[in-house]
Amino acid sequence: MKNKSLALVGAIVLSGLLLSGCSGAGSTGFQALEREATAADNPPEDLDLGEIHMEKILLVAEANGKKYYLGQGKQARPSCLIVESVDPYFWHSGCTDSIQGEMLRISGPDQKSAVLVSDDYDTKQLESSGLTKIHPNILVVTN
Repeated sequence: MKNKSLALVGAIVLSGLLLSGCSGAGSTGFQALEREATAADNPPEDLDLGEIHMEKILLVAEANGKKYYLGQGKQARPSCLIVESVDPYFWHSGCTDSIQGEMLRISGPDQKSAVLVSDDYDTKQLESSGLTKIHPNILVVTN
């Protein structure tokens, strides 16, 4: 079961990279990544992002029994959203080179969506569609 989970996470990450939108220069400038990492920020030990190397990964929110990590590679590319569940089967993640707006939308085996947005993005429309803001950069389906 664990190998299937790792394969699923790897496939989701690869899909996110292949389907990512913008590829221009710039930085997302996530304010959430401006703090120093602590022991609580360690992502799951079994997390495998394939060939993607993250310069920084921080735990930024917890909701619905899940932990939400925000990560970035060199020069703020790619940006990744990692969702950890108690059951590794439900872990999922995605990465994008987008730098503004609604950057990434992912869902795991439980079909619960998580949306990554840039700092100061107006999320009113996303919230009116049923998503709940759990962090300035993350909205999720809560039911």
